[in-house]
Amino acid sequence: MPRTSLFLCIPGSESVIPREVIEEIKEKVDIVEVVSEYVNLTRVGSSYRALCPFHAETNPSFYVHPGLKIYHCFGCGASGDVIKFIQEMEGITFQEALERLARRAGVDLSAYRSTGSSDYAKYVHLYERVWKRYVDELKRSHQAKEYLLSRGFTEEEMENYGFGYVPEGSEIAVEVGKELNLKEDEVVKYGLALKKGNRLVDRFEGRLIVPIKNDRGQIVAFGGRLLGDGEPKYLNSPDTRYFSKKKTLFLFDEAKKVAKDVGFFVVTEGYFDALAFRRDGIPTAVAVLGASLSREAILKISAYSKNVILCFDNDRAGLRATLKSLEDLLEYEFNVLIATPDPYKDPDELFQKEGRGSLKDMLKKSVSFEYFLTKAGEVFFDKGSPAGMRSYLSFLKRWVQRMRRKGYLKNIDNLVKEVSSSTQIPENQILNFFESDRSNNVPVQEAKVQKVYDEGKGLAYLFLNYENFRERILELDLDVLEDHNAKEFFKRVSSIENINEAIETLPKEMKDWIFRVLEEVPPPKDPEKFFCDLSERLKTRQLKKRLEEIEKLIKQSVDEEEKRILLNMKLDLLRKIKGR
Repeated sequence: MPRTSLFLCIPGSESVIPREVIEEIKEKVDIVEVVSEYVNLTRVGSSYRALCPFHAETNPSFYVHPGLKIYHCFGCGASGDVIKFIQEMEGITFQEALERLARRAGVDLSAYRSTGSSDYAKYVHLYERVWKRYVDELKRSHQAKEYLLSRGFTEEEMENYGFGYVPEGSEIAVEVGKELNLKEDEVVKYGLALKKGNRLVDRFEGRLIVPIKNDRGQIVAFGGRLLGDGEPKYLNSPDTRYFSKKKTLFLFDEAKKVAKDVGFFVVTEGYFDALAFRRDGIPTAVAVLGASLSREAILKISAYSKNVILCFDNDRAGLRATLKSLEDLLEYEFNVLIATPDPYKDPDELFQKEGRGSLKDMLKKSVSFEYFLTKAGEVFFDKGSPAGMRSYLSFLKRWVQRMRRKGYLKNIDNLVKEVSSSTQIPENQILNFFESDRSNNVPVQEAKVQKVYDEGKGLAYLFLNYENFRERILELDLDVLEDHNAKEFFKRVSSIENINEAIETLPKEMKDWIFRVLEEVPPPKDPEKFFCDLSERLKTRQLKKRLEEIEKLIKQSVDEEEKRILLNMKLDLLRKIKGR
């Protein structure tokens, strides 16, 4: 049986990491624990299941197997080990993912580390150094400090929240880049500088700076608020290899630490809104960096809580963003409330005008999402005209269909009651309208069917989960297996020592089959007995196969003596089969 290489040369570096060190890291790190920091895992048999973080889906097809320490998605085919998972989720190199997991596992890689820094390390170091220069500029800028004071920030809060300032015409980012021996095009690529005439200037010149951190608390981007005239008023760093607006939530690095204790997240529209909640004692407030809450951000939140309070701006754009975010949250079966900073335009203004405790009071008055839908519909449609009323009810009908599909039946009842009360239309008429053109096929819970599996699946399950059975399984006559996938699986893994590496090289169809095996076959109470039973069934199948061959020979034989011998062999096989 050929052995794998004892060393691995890490891409993008001169380091050579011994294979056993990499395996030690993977062994010490709990893949379920790591993945659960990004998605909400549910135990299913010997595996864990979740909505795939790599493609859009509403039915979970993403599986993690703790025994094999691998993940696989039946939908998009994404698969790999814990190192690859971190690579894909964070958009970093193998070396960067390995070093991060090594720190988690308490494994020292300093002896194997090359003298050069990784691209990611250069990126975060540049942002950290540039940010510190921006903080120093804030201290010197009367205009920037006055702006923050006007919004109610104390000097202590300015320091705690890491505000900075970029003067007009600033070239700080390029200067810091040169100090770190970075090329100018690297500073541009990292999103900190841009061309202005014949020179490079800071992208955020003339703006107040808010540091944006990744989930580990490292600065990977900036948000900038223009202090003078011009557009756009607010500007985020562009997407880079290490920063994605869709995947990043402002203040999430701190909020996630307490989310499970607090029990909910507050999702807002801007940095200052999230900071206002933080200043008012709500530690789980976060802000989106796009128009609404993205699927990637929802999956991230779901790993910590399925309870969300949406609190976007109190205008039509805010309403639309709330509706879009609500639609996606319901698809992922969240519990959602809506808070509105009425009569103010956003939570930050409410906090500035009403002071401490005002945002907490607003959250206490949060309404159910179905009540919010009835009021949002009234903003967009005129119920005073027949056409407007029909448009209003049609708008709600689409939501009712979505709610019914995801099981929000009690919320539908509440919505019908509220609409009936506000329109004076009887509840039964509203319900009939909502249910018109609906399919008569009412979903019913499928009866539980006993899972059926053959010798191939049973042996594959043992092979994958119990290392001590692997040699004994490979000694069996696996050619008699009826399942083509099982035969192909054992053919591929029989010559490779590392089962995880073998699985990684398999085609998607084979990986799908493996994870179906892991899900369908129930864990045996007595693995030894389970193996013996499967071995006996395999031997019986072997005898039957031999019996078929002899019967074929009997039909073909023209020699009487040969027939007699074959008949005796047939009787002997029948006795053996019957004796089993």
